[in-house]
Amino acid sequence: MQIAGIQVEPNIVLAPMAGVTSSPFRRLCRQYGAGMSWSELVSSNALVMGGEKSQIKTHQLAWFCEEERPVAVQIFGSDPAMMREAAAIVAASKPDAIDINMGCSVSKIARCGAGCLLLKTPQLAQDIIAATVEGAATYGVPVTVKMRAGWDENSITAPEVAKRAEDVGAVAVSVHPRTAKQAFGGHSDWNVIRLVKENVSIPVIGGGDVLNGADAARMLDETGCDGVMIGRAAQGNPFIFASINQYLKDGTEAEEPTAREKVETAIWHARELIELKGERMAMNEMRRHAAWYTKGMPESARLRDQLVRVSTLMELEGILSECLEVSLQYESRLVASA
Repeated sequence: MQIAGIQVEPNIVLAPMAGVTSSPFRRLCRQYGAGMSWSELVSSNALVMGGEKSQIKTHQLAWFCEEERPVAVQIFGSDPAMMREAAAIVAASKPDAIDINMGCSVSKIARCGAGCLLLKTPQLAQDIIAATVEGAATYGVPVTVKMRAGWDENSITAPEVAKRAEDVGAVAVSVHPRTAKQAFGGHSDWNVIRLVKENVSIPVIGGGDVLNGADAARMLDETGCDGVMIGRAAQGNPFIFASINQYLKDGTEAEEPTAREKVETAIWHARELIELKGERMAMNEMRRHAAWYTKGMPESARLRDQLVRVSTLMELEGILSECLEVSLQYESRLVASA
């Protein structure tokens, strides 16, 4: 898949997720085979008008390193002029793309008139995309758009908004085919992805309910989309990209990661987060990641109760080491009884 001359290979990519897709996790997903990754969403207002503390946090969200490339930084907002200025600020660091969030259904984003609320006003959405393209062009950075199917089942506007995006210079769109009202409930309607693909000539990346290689293959086949975006299925599971890529290559399922691989990955992730954000903020973020990494491991429910309260790296490593020890003992008992 090519996005404005950027070679995205493989065509299985990591979705932007608030509180999840910071730089260390993006690097992990790239290591395991994600063809491209998207940052957490970054407020255009904070980029342009934020105070010193806000600026520090905001620039942490937008920060990326060379080994992540290709990488997109996602911004959100409801004012075209503000989005133009924010895009120019982000473009100065030369990400491979700037992405506009028109998919977030969280109330605090929608209350600002941003995220998926823009799907209710296609003309404003178009104005914002055009302004962002103009701002990003200051440093020659292309713009993509991430959207949902529409606001509700009676207003499926993704095909229209995608076409408007193409008309004003967006180089790709990604579509999560649930409505804003659905949030993450119910099922995603892959037919919306197909309709978007039929309505534009730029690359279309589909997402929603893709849990394994077979799902990815079916989405590519049924919708004609150019790539597949993995979101919640990658939480605590950067290994999913290697698994999907293997299935798409030869139709075989990859082996599940071992308990040791999960624990060692989680510890690496935690240490890198500390380097980026400091121990307090890193541990706040790692609580949920650690719970995801250990899901399904023996006695994981008991140990997760401890993981979600950790405040230091030493605590985290101690509990993860216990998780690993319990898993190895469980595996030994299985071998002995076989």
